[in-house]
Order: sequence, then structure tokens, then C-alpha cells
Amino acid sequence: MLSRKIEYLMALAKEGHFARAAAACHVSQPTLSAAIQQLEAELGVPIVKRGQRFQGLTDEGHLVIEAARRIANERDRLRQQLSDRHDGLSGTLRIGVLGSTVPLLKSLTLPFCERFPHVNLNVMLQSPFDVQQAFEASSLDVAITYLDPQLRRHCRAQALYTEHYDLLVRKGTPFSGRTSVPWEELTKLSLCLLSPDSPIFGKSESEILATILTKTPHILTNAIWMVMDHVRSGKWASVLPRPVRIMVAGDTELEAIPLPNIGKSISVGIAISKREPASSLAESFFEVATSNETAANLRSALGISDTDQSAVRYRAVKQTTRSATGLARGSIAAARNGKRGYLA
Repeated sequence: MLSRKIEYLMALAKEGHFARAAAACHVSQPTLSAAIQQLEAELGVPIVKRGQRFQGLTDEGHLVIEAARRIANERDRLRQQLSDRHDGLSGTLRIGVLGSTVPLLKSLTLPFCERFPHVNLNVMLQSPFDVQQAFEASSLDVAITYLDPQLRRHCRAQALYTEHYDLLVRKGTPFSGRTSVPWEELTKLSLCLLSPDSPIFGKSESEILATILTKTPHILTNAIWMVMDHVRSGKWASVLPRPVRIMVAGDTELEAIPLPNIGKSISVGIAISKREPASSLAESFFEVATSNETAANLRSALGISDTDQSAVRYRAVKQTTRSATGLARGSIAAARNGKRGYLA
């Protein structure tokens, strides 16, 4: 009963109107008023200023509402802890991923599902634009995607690796066994590629591939399995993002050869919405995905050294700082134009 009275009081403080508060609590106005009067009697202090209409809370009422909010938060936290302790996390986690990140997903989903076996995963391929729209519509819990300033403003994010590209060839073909291949040498190969303007390629990579395709026989497709099958034949090669290494690890026929970095490095990472209340499933997935053990397994699978990973973390911090500085500068400029206030 005390919990119900506290809920009524919190609703009244939020709505500022007895009728609206009663409607929000799905009770009649007399029921809500009587419950608050009973709470006043139990505590021995006036909580609501009396009048024909709601005129606010008394000084004692403000103290009560602050305590009520703390009690409500602690109650909700206790319920979650008891639920987690009794049954473990359950439900369905909605994950949006770039197509290029699919090979690395098991490095994230396997430890998560082992820890939380009652959680179902709904994993969908989504472009960076689709991810942004899904977060805004609250139809997505987690994303493995490119991390840009706009996404970071609305999401909690952490970089997992920096996008690089590899040449995929069949072992025993002319480029097999090389430690690296310059981009310009790709004109010597027949290529089977995903479209250069697809989201898996950065601007610089798209431009150089478009030029290369004017100089060599090629096949374009949107099917990754077609790419793999054609490269496996030995007649074609391909260019794919770094996670292709996971796909061909231990493969007796295929190998991935690093291509030099060109253009601006792009971070790929995990993002969860900052909306409240936070999703316990999303928070748990984020915790598992960014744990030291998972990060080490991911680095090993992608062939990333500790030095490379330090560079990823440095770029992530630098990008976050740059985004925050940009937001502050924009707020100052807007304030000078009279569009919005800015508090230093």
C-alpha cells in the first residue's frame, strides 16, 4: 500500500493536476486524493498545498517526493537484481550489424549466449543509415557499425577495430604468399567484387576500385557467397574488409593479403542507445563485447597487434573529444545568433 501511495504522489508531482495524475495511475480522482491524505496522516506532515486546485507541494512535500523517488528507484533495482538472480536475463536482444562485420559476430555472440543462455538474439544486416533510423525509432538495442560523430551523440559507443582491407586470393595463384599488395597491382587480376559504392567500402577505397575496374575484367555482385565461390575457383580475386580473415582462417584454399591503408581510417565498433531506462540486455551485451577477454579474442581473429589496438583507442578518444568540442562550439555560435542558450 505504501508503494502505491508513493506512485500516486509521484504522478501528482509530475502531472501537477489531480485528474491527470489519477488518469495516469488508472484510478479515480477520489481514490488518488484519499491515498495522498492517508500518506500525510501516516507521516504526520502536510505534503500538498490545499486549495481548489493543485498548488504544489509543501516544503515537507518536496522532501517526501525526493525520498519517494529514491525508494522507487531502489525498488526497481531490487526487482531487477532478484529477477537476474532467480532466472538470469531473458528476452530478445535486437542487433543491427554491417554486412562486413558478420564474420566476427560469433566472437561476440558466443560468450554472451554462454553467459546468458535464456536471451534470444535477433540479428539483422543494416546500413549505417538504417542503424541511425532504428535507434531513433527505438527499434534497435545494439549495433555493430561505423562510429561517426552523429552516432556518438545519441549512443554509448566503443571502437572494436579500424577498418582495413585485404586482397582475397586462392592459394597457389600468382599473388599467393605475399605479405602485402599495392592497390595498383590489382589491375593484373580478374576481380569478383561487391559493388565499390556499397557501404563496406570507404570513399577512398570506392574511388580507387572504380578506377581499377575500368582496367581489368570483373564481376560485380551483392552476394558474398558468390564472391567466395569465384575466388575459390582461382580465376578471380576480390577485395574485402578485414573480417574476411576470420572467414578464411584455417582454409586450405583461400588466403587474405593486406592492402595498404588509404584515405581516412574508419572505426568499427559497438553502440547502444543512451535512452532511459537503459536496456539491461543491451548493457550486458556491451559489457561482454568490450571485455578484455573478448577484445583479445577479436584481436587475435583479425590479426590486430596490441600497437594497432592502442591506435584504435587513441583515435576513439580523439574523435569523442573532437565531437564534444564541435558541439560546444556549435552551441556557442547558436547562442551568439540568439537561437539557443549556452551555459559554460
